[in-house]
Amino acid sequence: MEKDNDNGIMTVLDAMERIMETGRGSGLSEEFFRNADTWIKVVSQRLALTPVQSVLLSAFMNSSADNSIRVSDFADYFGCSTLRIIKYMKDIDVLEERKYIRCSSSRDHRTYRVPMEVVDALKEDIPYVPKSLKGITADYFFGVLDDMFESLDDDEIKYGTFKQELSVIFDDNPQLDFVGAVRGYGLDEDDLVMLLFICHRAVNEDDYSISWYDYRNVFKDKHLASYMKNTLRDGSNNLFIQGLIEHCTEDGVVDNTCVTLTDKARNWLLGGLVSSTARIRKDKNLLRHDRITGRHLYYPKAVSRQIEELTGLLMPESFDKVCGRLAAKGMRRGFPCLFYGSPGTGKTETALQIAKATGRDIFQVDVSQLRSKWVGESEKNVKGLFECYRSMVGQDGPAPILLFNEADAILNKRKQGAEGGVDKMENALQNIILQEMESLEGIMIATTNLTGNMDSAFERRFLYKIEFERPSSEVRARIWQSMLPSLDEATAMVLAEDYDLSGGQIENIARKVSVSEVLYGTVSAGRLREFCDQERLSSGTDVSPKRKIGF
Repeated sequence: MEKDNDNGIMTVLDAMERIMETGRGSGLSEEFFRNADTWIKVVSQRLALTPVQSVLLSAFMNSSADNSIRVSDFADYFGCSTLRIIKYMKDIDVLEERKYIRCSSSRDHRTYRVPMEVVDALKEDIPYVPKSLKGITADYFFGVLDDMFESLDDDEIKYGTFKQELSVIFDDNPQLDFVGAVRGYGLDEDDLVMLLFICHRAVNEDDYSISWYDYRNVFKDKHLASYMKNTLRDGSNNLFIQGLIEHCTEDGVVDNTCVTLTDKARNWLLGGLVSSTARIRKDKNLLRHDRITGRHLYYPKAVSRQIEELTGLLMPESFDKVCGRLAAKGMRRGFPCLFYGSPGTGKTETALQIAKATGRDIFQVDVSQLRSKWVGESEKNVKGLFECYRSMVGQDGPAPILLFNEADAILNKRKQGAEGGVDKMENALQNIILQEMESLEGIMIATTNLTGNMDSAFERRFLYKIEFERPSSEVRARIWQSMLPSLDEATAMVLAEDYDLSGGQIENIARKVSVSEVLYGTVSAGRLREFCDQERLSSGTDVSPKRKIGF
């Protein structure tokens, strides 16, 4: 094998680079395939692809920084006709089926992107293998459905591929009561998709009333869409005949424009799945690490050191070793972390960047979604939240980060001798969270602006505690220049010294500058200072002393 890197072995990316260098302007001729044969074989053998598929994947990887890749651009690069590229569409379809690329279609055009997990795999010189979904829990199953319907809505997956993936998931999870129950009805593929969509909306979004405007982006073939719309309106669809759905009613009047699950279907298919946890997932679901935009953040030296240490610890290989060592010593394996400090100092953004750097998804929690006016319901919400997180940690791949953003309310001191219903509920919620932190297996990050009223029981349970201080003038100057590159070093330092602003406040000003430049042209120094004055006056200055907690 040809040698190309420090280890003496050519990597897949090395071979792809050679393929693209040789292929530029080649017309994808037979001579090109002969000249590039050595490197094409490296890709083909390592990834189990045909020579043509290896060349096409090399072209996609060469454009992987673009989330809207057009295959017509390949014709320009290789110096061939668009028709020649179209001849290879079946090979492109194979790359899509194997999840090396994702397609986004519209009536006018089709574009592609290379998922970040594919890039990461090829950087490690290994074939990309989609995560196994065998033996998943019912809750995780519906999380997958949520992602799949979102991809279908965004035109990132073709309807035929969508149905194939559903079939695989069903075949891989016969242990799920839901799968067995649905299969028992013997539905055809399209009616099955409709039923799954209705169940997905009930579980993931707590929405039982489904109208044409909800499902029109699921069935994009106009004939199939017309069939679904008409049979659901006149009640002739097989889902009606099987007693699975019915028309919605309001004040005793039937509305044939929307459908809902029957009580029988709700109980038989969903059982305990439809619970208060649906409302938790409705607005704050799983944020995939490859969807997080990378940003460079600036911190004081002490904070930077702590964040680098925590990021290194949460790298999957290091994390697994540490967890194994702790387990061997009979210690808790969970890593609850607290980010605290003034607003706008980068607490939440740091959690996002740690997730991106470590390849971990983020399960975001909106604390307001945990509370309910119904007795006992809030407690169920919190328990359901942690059950959902445990199911994610139990799957293959790096454990996601459970992010409690702006968690001030749940970290406050518990009420002593609570007698009122609200106080009792708050204490109950906090006790549940404390118990869950004790048995946590995974990573939890809570962000808060206030620590003076924190319950000592929470303080003890946070393993890592990082205070995000307001940036020094030197750090502020660097932030100014990163946000507004046109500023020279001296001007950035003057602004940093004159205005004690947080990173979030400086970003607000940079956005105002961008808007003003679009509307009025260049922003003067005086106008820039007006923005600074407005930001300082509108936001105030947080100078209240903070009690040190320590790392």
